[in-house]
Amino acid sequence: MKRIRSIIDYNETGVYKVNELTERYFYKYFEEQTGPNIKVLYQSAYQICNVYTKQNTVLNAFQKLNGHLATNQVFLDHNDIYVPTKYHHFIKRKIKINDRFNCHGFTFLDAQFWFELDDETVETVILENKYQVCNYDELVNNGVCLYYNNEGLLIHSARNVNGEILSKFGINDLMTIGEEDILTRYENVDRSLTVYLNPSA
Repeated sequence: MKRIRSIIDYNETGVYKVNELTERYFYKYFEEQTGPNIKVLYQSAYQICNVYTKQNTVLNAFQKLNGHLATNQVFLDHNDIYVPTKYHHFIKRKIKINDRFNCHGFTFLDAQFWFELDDETVETVILENKYQVCNYDELVNNGVCLYYNNEGLLIHSARNVNGEILSKFGINDLMTIGEEDILTRYENVDRSLTVYLNPSA
C-alpha cells in the first residue's frame, strides 16, 4: 500500500459508521449459564478513511474512534436470549477485545485500521501493489498469506514478520503465531487454496 516515509498514507473523510459483528465464546462466562457458549454482538464506531494502493486507487479503511462509548457489546446466551445486565461486568473482565484493527488491517495496513476485503478489493490490492505469488518456504519479510475456505471465500490473512507468520485473531486481543496456530483456530481453511505472496522489491 502507498506509504509516505514508510507510514501508511491516508485521508480522513469525516464520514462515520458503526460496524457490527458477532463472536462466540465457548466457556462458562457467568453463573447461570446453561449452554455451551455465549454470543457477543460488537457494535464499533469508526471514521471511514481513504487509503491508497501504489497506483493511487482509493480504498476504504475504518479508523476506530476513541472512548469507551465507541464500542458497545450485547451479550446473548446460546439461545440468543439477552444475558442479564448483572453479569455484563463479569463477562467483560473475561473477554479481551481489540477492535482497532482486524487481520487484513494487520496484514496490509500496519495494524492501523479495520480493513474489509472482498474478492474485487483483494485482487486490486495484489495487482496494484505488485505482490508476487510464491511458495510458503519462499516468503520474505512482509510476505502475505491469504486463507480461503472450500468455497473460495477469503476468511483470514497473515503476514511474515521477521520470519514468523503472525495474524490478528478476529476481534479478540490475540495475535496468532505460526501457520499451525492459524489452521487450528480456523478449522474451515482449505489449505489447498492458500495463497502466498511476496512484496515487490
